[in-house]
Amino acid sequence: MENEHAAEFGTQSTRSETKADKEWSQFERDLDTLGRQLAALQAHTAALGTHLISSLETGFEEVKTRAKKFQRERELELDDLRGKAQREAENTFADVRQRSTEAARQMWERSEPLRQGAKDVSEGLARAWVELRASFGKAANRLHTESETNGPVKTTIEEHRERT
Repeated sequence: MENEHAAEFGTQSTRSETKADKEWSQFERDLDTLGRQLAALQAHTAALGTHLISSLETGFEEVKTRAKKFQRERELELDDLRGKAQREAENTFADVRQRSTEAARQMWERSEPLRQGAKDVSEGLARAWVELRASFGKAANRLHTESETNGPVKTTIEEHRERT
């Protein structure tokens, strides 16, 4: 019986070792699988990081390109606005110049009678001056002739005014 018990015990221990070995083997396989999965995950994470960085760089370049495009479009719009403003200013100045020229011409035409009147007045003043000079000359000659014939006569300014 001892043998039977020994045999039974021995078979149980072999079975339990075998079961433990199987569990250990299963555990080792699970650990290997886990290691491979972790390695794959690490490689995948590295690839994801690279992909993420690449995606970010692509997005950055796209945003930069759109910003440059936006800037060029705004510059073109500003150039167009500047051109329009310059053309409008030139047209406005040309219009103002034309109106100013027309106003000056009309004022010149309207002032013609004034210029003619001023010319007539100046000619009249010139004739009046010539006549005054001639009158003063005649008066001086008369005085000179009277003083030679009568001798020196003392007259006052009042008497002289009464005579003339």
